[in-house]
Amino acid sequence: MVSIFLIMLPVTSAGQDTIPKRLSLNGYVTNMQSFMFQSLNDNWTIDNLIHNRLNFKWNNKSDNFKAALELRNRLIIGESASTIPGYAKMIDTDNGFVKLSDNLLNGNSYVLNSKIDRAYIDYTKDKFQVTIGRQRINWGQCFTWNPNDLFNAYSFFDFDYVEKPGSDAIRLQYYTSNTSTLEFAIKEDNNHNVTSAFLYRFDKWNYDIQFLGGILNEQDYVIGTGWSGNIKGASFRGEISYFQPKHNFADTTGILVVSLGTDYTFKNSFMLQFEVLYNQNKGSGVTNFVDFYNESLSAKNLSFTTVTFMLQGSYPITPLFNVSLAGMYFPKLNGIFLGPSFTWSLTNNLDFSLFVQSFAGQLVKGQTEHFNFGFLRLKWNF
Repeated sequence: MVSIFLIMLPVTSAGQDTIPKRLSLNGYVTNMQSFMFQSLNDNWTIDNLIHNRLNFKWNNKSDNFKAALELRNRLIIGESASTIPGYAKMIDTDNGFVKLSDNLLNGNSYVLNSKIDRAYIDYTKDKFQVTIGRQRINWGQCFTWNPNDLFNAYSFFDFDYVEKPGSDAIRLQYYTSNTSTLEFAIKEDNNHNVTSAFLYRFDKWNYDIQFLGGILNEQDYVIGTGWSGNIKGASFRGEISYFQPKHNFADTTGILVVSLGTDYTFKNSFMLQFEVLYNQNKGSGVTNFVDFYNESLSAKNLSFTTVTFMLQGSYPITPLFNVSLAGMYFPKLNGIFLGPSFTWSLTNNLDFSLFVQSFAGQLVKGQTEHFNFGFLRLKWNF
């Protein structure tokens, strides 16, 4: 993968004219410095990440057949590799049926990982579309938490991975009208657990409405619904999923997960967003914020508390300078999260950003824990 990166850099600088018209390439390169600490006076864990992404797409002449290959190369240098047990193995984790991740280099203070997170072919004929391979299947309607996203659950805190993970899956879509779709998708993960589900999405009363049903990881039957629309200029979104254990179908051990959200953009471009999550699951049992931060999530397990509130605002102070602030409240933990960010557009394709993520709460009863992350990122898009 490193050789691909080195070969393609001069191609991108030479311009898209050197690439066949049916083949497209884009991506980015980032250099990000990160800091992790409990308090300012404690020891800091400092790392540097060089992150390169390459997105290859190919279409045939009629545009009814396409293929995609997308990968990320990450060189992480710093103290996490030497101080966090199993760090290199965690970086190399691939939950797909086929392992498409590899640590190319691994030392006491560094890890170089290359991972393919999209590799699929897509065919469209009239109202029918089939996609086979590693892909993202996005069934979510809300922005922060997605109980309907059975195939690709992700963490709100992972801001640097905007593409989100993919699944090794087969997806069938039939467009029953201009505003309605019937879907079926099936995936298998690295533990050979199968997730499969149907979804029907349609438009009614100026709302996108969907219903779904299936089985999650061969463990839970799931039914759900979701919607997105607006009320007097403010969006109104929601997702509801109910998970019933496959082997305890007749009992009352089912879990209800609900997310509700709204957002509104004012005339001065100030955007305000609110979302609440109810997760009947008692949580993942993590005892510190670092474990939760790195934990793999699922649609059934999206938080470590029963109820979570999120409020976020963003405002472009100038066309080239944007600020935002996200906050969460965890009532059960008497805890909070604060996440300010600042982004400067230096040129058309070069941005500089500062992100802060600060957690505080009682994951263990009677003991308040604090943890903080800071990130400085320079990002070049091509």
